[in-house]
Amino acid sequence: MRRFTLNGHDAINGKEMDLTRIDEVVPAGAVEIWEIENNVYSHNFHIHEVAFQILDTDGAPPPSYATGYKDTVYVPGKSVVRLAVQFGKFTDPTSPYMYHCHILRHEDSGMMGQFVIVEPGTENQVNRAIPGHPH
Repeated sequence: MRRFTLNGHDAINGKEMDLTRIDEVVPAGAVEIWEIENNVYSHNFHIHEVAFQILDTDGAPPPSYATGYKDTVYVPGKSVVRLAVQFGKFTDPTSPYMYHCHILRHEDSGMMGQFVIVEPGTENQVNRAIPGHPH
């Protein structure tokens, strides 16, 4: 399980967006549980290049309108949402996808992170500093 904490409007897991950093490395074709803990007011959490299903919010199953595959989830204030995230099979250890708050001013303030999809078994070989960017 991967855990993400949303606090305030400018960071995920205590880190602001950094275009030179890969935050997460995921094996191609994986299905993972992502837990989004929101310690403040509501956020809309969006993940690029995936499809996910909402497992629960604070342990309660999603309402019928929230079932099915999504790429964005509403995370109420002071709640925990768990997602079953399905990743694709296209791999590229140097070109990341993003996850972020879908409220534009939060996104612009740095409430974003990056992940790459790699061949299974190569997760520990990824350079988390993106080549070609100043460090």
